[in-house]
Amino acid sequence: MFLITTIAGTAQNIVTGTVTDNQEVPLPGVTVMEEGTSNGTVTNFDGEFTLEINSMDAQLVFSSIGFVSQTISVPEELTVSIKLEEDLNQLSEVVVVGYGNVQKKDLTGSVSSLNTEKVEDIPANSIERVLQGRVAGLQVSTPSQDPGAGATVRIRGGSSLRGSNAPLIVVDGFPLGDAGNLKQINPADIESVDVLKDASASAIYGSRGANGVIIITTKQAKEGKTTIRIQQQSTVSYFNSKVDLWRDPVLMAQLNNESRSNGGFQPLYIGAENSTGVYYPSVAELQSGDWPYFTRWDDIVFRDTPMSNNTTVSVNSGTDKTSFNLSANYFSDMGVYKDDDYDKVGYNLRVKHDVFENFKIRFSNILSKGTRNSNSGLAYWRNPIFPIYDDNGDYFLVGTNDYNHPVAIADNRLDDTKSIDVITSVAFEYDIYDALKLTSRFNYKYGEYINDQYFPDTYTQAGDFNNGAARINNWQGHNLVSETFANYDENFGDHRLGATVGFTYEKYMTRSSSLGAFDFVNETLQNENIGAGNPELNQVSNNKIETELVSGIFRLNYGYKNKYLATFTGRVDGSSKFGINNKWAFFPSGALSWKLHEENFLKNVEDLNQLKLRVSYGVSGNQGISPYQTLSRYGVSQYYDNGSWVTAIGPGFEVGRAGQGGIEVLWGGIPNPDLKWETTSQLDIGTDIALFDDRLSFTFDYYKKHTKDLLRERILSPSSSYDRIWINNGEISNEGIELSINAGIIENDDFSLSSNLIFYMNENEVVDLGGVAESGLTIDPNTGMQFEYSGNSLEMFRQYPNILAVGQPVNVFYGYKTDGIIQDLQEGVDAGLDGDLAQAGEFKYVDINGDGLINLDDRTIIGDPNPDFNLSLGLNTTYKNFDFSIFFNGSFGQDVINTQKFNQPSNLPYRWTLDNPSNEYPRLRDGRQTYFSDWWVEDGSFVRVQNLTLGYTMPLNERLINSARIYINGNNLYTFTDFEGYDPEVGLDGIYWGGYPRLRQLTLGLDLTF
Repeated sequence: MFLITTIAGTAQNIVTGTVTDNQEVPLPGVTVMEEGTSNGTVTNFDGEFTLEINSMDAQLVFSSIGFVSQTISVPEELTVSIKLEEDLNQLSEVVVVGYGNVQKKDLTGSVSSLNTEKVEDIPANSIERVLQGRVAGLQVSTPSQDPGAGATVRIRGGSSLRGSNAPLIVVDGFPLGDAGNLKQINPADIESVDVLKDASASAIYGSRGANGVIIITTKQAKEGKTTIRIQQQSTVSYFNSKVDLWRDPVLMAQLNNESRSNGGFQPLYIGAENSTGVYYPSVAELQSGDWPYFTRWDDIVFRDTPMSNNTTVSVNSGTDKTSFNLSANYFSDMGVYKDDDYDKVGYNLRVKHDVFENFKIRFSNILSKGTRNSNSGLAYWRNPIFPIYDDNGDYFLVGTNDYNHPVAIADNRLDDTKSIDVITSVAFEYDIYDALKLTSRFNYKYGEYINDQYFPDTYTQAGDFNNGAARINNWQGHNLVSETFANYDENFGDHRLGATVGFTYEKYMTRSSSLGAFDFVNETLQNENIGAGNPELNQVSNNKIETELVSGIFRLNYGYKNKYLATFTGRVDGSSKFGINNKWAFFPSGALSWKLHEENFLKNVEDLNQLKLRVSYGVSGNQGISPYQTLSRYGVSQYYDNGSWVTAIGPGFEVGRAGQGGIEVLWGGIPNPDLKWETTSQLDIGTDIALFDDRLSFTFDYYKKHTKDLLRERILSPSSSYDRIWINNGEISNEGIELSINAGIIENDDFSLSSNLIFYMNENEVVDLGGVAESGLTIDPNTGMQFEYSGNSLEMFRQYPNILAVGQPVNVFYGYKTDGIIQDLQEGVDAGLDGDLAQAGEFKYVDINGDGLINLDDRTIIGDPNPDFNLSLGLNTTYKNFDFSIFFNGSFGQDVINTQKFNQPSNLPYRWTLDNPSNEYPRLRDGRQTYFSDWWVEDGSFVRVQNLTLGYTMPLNERLINSARIYINGNNLYTFTDFEGYDPEVGLDGIYWGGYPRLRQLTLGLDLTF
């Protein structure tokens, strides 16, 4: 009886149970310990465990890396079901820094990490568009709203004038190229984003990391039961403001007649045909309603509510040996123009297999196939008095040269592009022993697109001039990257030593061709029958580019007593782009870090969790130019002679065009064997602070970058027979500060509130542009400032508004200053003006040099398109099963050229007249030669309610569905700004071209896990 009783008592002390994550997915490998003892076990593949305990009063502790530990009392029934929550702080401890990982607390460089859970509710074609405002020092501009459009990305400002300024994108170790349009990667597949900003962090990528690095890690295969996740987003878009168009045809006609009369031209709206034979009704006909036509062209051209769809289905499963993650995505995006669309379909497969305990194989394959039907740029501003069709049912054309009929163009023009991208990677990982691991990776990317274009002979300028014009453009790209490197990490008492050493090889090759045909006998098949064109006018061209980059990498990490850390990184790069004398370069960097909170005088400070100081300095290079600039190049030119076209080939290569309509050809192709790397040196001083159990954290960085030997084109004398040659010439500097603040304000079982604030300020300066003669610089007659024109010429001003000036920020505005509007002729004469420019109602330009005349010598700097600082704020809260987040993004201090300031129906009625002597707007006058002045420059500061999300996670106990969340997301909800155009977010040159209002998006999302 005693034996039986003992056995029964022992049997009652065996606890069984299961452990899952917050999505009810079983967790293998969870440690289950009887608190205060060495008695414990781990969960099996199905998350199950069995543990014999010593006492019924025991406490059980459940712990696993990446999850919050949980302690419970032993229940009477001896069966438990535990759900572990992810420890977001712990998960963010590991940061990817290139060719290895490092604990965030051990970072010596400047690296920012983004938790993708904060942005996965935002519908987007690429990850860059949702990074805006999320990372300190990362500037993202998205002026284009076309379907599938990319973004302009900068890290700590631009460092080059003619080379690439975009940071390098690295996906799962594969350096894919410049950031801006990572359309191949579905944002839903992304696990984490790490931004390497200073030279120490990015130096391991050498010349590829000269502009910073964005490292993207996609979701990895995991062990456990099969998990299926479905993410569905349906988005509707609409304008966030009204389109500024003429709604009153009478007022439109009156103001048009006034403008033409003031300019000395015959009024148009007089009830007669103009010189092209088009009848324009009189103002009286419009007032009485006798003219029957009024067309809302915006209703004809634009969709009311463009829809987009984003569907992702992923499957994750694995055993202790093999695991995989497979996701498939379908994305479609309707543009605001009718028949302007983009859609893509793709998949992402990742497989991990442990061949042996110390030898692993990782494989990934990504495919993305897209289709773009371009139908943007249609004339929604077309005169509303014109009908769509004439009395015969044909398109109503305004004369024989009407190339702006939006319906005719949409019905007859062809512009389609089909693309495919494939990214394949295989990696072998060999753990030689615990401290030493060898990795060899082979990456290959293939991309291609085919662009079909046809311009009919009646409704388009290209087609009319050529009796139909067709073109087929083809492009193929191959990118092969091979990397082999070893990582060593081991402790020796108080010392810790880590090292990375390796070799990389990259080859990039593109081939392109273009087929053009003109003068078609029959247009029925458009460019599907190029043979129907006149064979004597056919155009054929092709191009091939090959580049190679060979590199050796080295990184050494040293730590002493977990308090003093040092990193030294070196990379040797050899690029085929540079001359035989300068193909190779060495780029070193070093960084030091001091964990003050580990010192005895701070170690016992109760609320201080981290206080770390960092300093780094390094040099990186830039090779972001086209290849073959160091070689003598041959080109082809066609010219018309004696009734026929002649093709000439010889030394020289067309590198650009100048003059009105690009009539002047600029020739390059002269070799420069001494061309070398553009180099940037960067100093970074930073600190990381964490307080109150990491609930409040600060990261602050000050940096200064200096770029020299800028890759630029020098102007040559006409006697050389060339116009341009590539040289190293000039210097640019960037200096700024970054501040990130994260706060967990309230955290309890039912309610939480957290926030993050990001402040970023960057000041750039053109330090040197080389000599006046060799660089073709212009000297300002008033200040002696040396400058050159930059960017695009504005036809309305017949000048370049942007300049690069020594001692000034990049792309400042250069033009005239104004002092209101002239109120009478004498005031205009006294201001140094004459002729029409001196009349009442004209701009009063300022005589800068005081010589009594207004001419080119009176121009000066009148604006700066670079922001003074950027600021963003995110607030996140949860209440039980509800979650809510709002994100504000702002840019302050930048100037914007509003080219539409006096070209909109909303402002034209406020023009100067004798009975309305306005000092804000000039009079209406056709034929005015407008000077570029500060009158066109506005403050482009703004604060945008960029994103808002409200979600609800449904409590489910069903075995089929593990979790379900439904949410609504609003994007670009409202913009606070004094800018008078539709939206102040423009390109980096600061020019606002008009267009249409920015789109507001509302998304309904559903996230299911099975």
